[in-house]
Amino acid sequence: MKRFFSIIILLMLVVSSFAGDRMFFVSRNLNRNIIVYDLQLKNGTLDVSSPLHVYWYNQEKNPVTTNELNFVQRKMAYGYTVVKKGTDEVWVRLKAYSKRDVHICKQDGKWVAVATINGERCILTEIYAHCPTKTSCDYLELRGRSLEDGEIQKEKVK
Repeated sequence: MKRFFSIIILLMLVVSSFAGDRMFFVSRNLNRNIIVYDLQLKNGTLDVSSPLHVYWYNQEKNPVTTNELNFVQRKMAYGYTVVKKGTDEVWVRLKAYSKRDVHICKQDGKWVAVATINGERCILTEIYAHCPTKTSCDYLELRGRSLEDGEIQKEKVK
């Protein structure tokens, strides 16, 4: 019963954080920890040089604690590079999946991460990584909501 309430509280914290600056997260089959991509503002405007704060949200050993990515994680697995800057928008390329850029912009007054999923522009909410080991990945599943009709979209990519 104690574990049940811990899970409920954790889910409430994760869901409530989406109301703020959370763009999307990466979950994996290896454990319940997630890699979080939060919007980074500077003086109230988008920090186009460093638009995302990426970190671990721990749910395993020390629940509801966070850790910064280490150098290898940032450079090879979960980091990103800025590929194009606008005045109030930016395009980033994720290290985890560099074949599609993610557009960080405002949509209906709210900051979102827009990516192509199943050929449609979608608000990216999650990337699920199926990893047989800590250093390899079989596939990713991009998950989001279509900007056109609001339908949930999922696409598995290798």
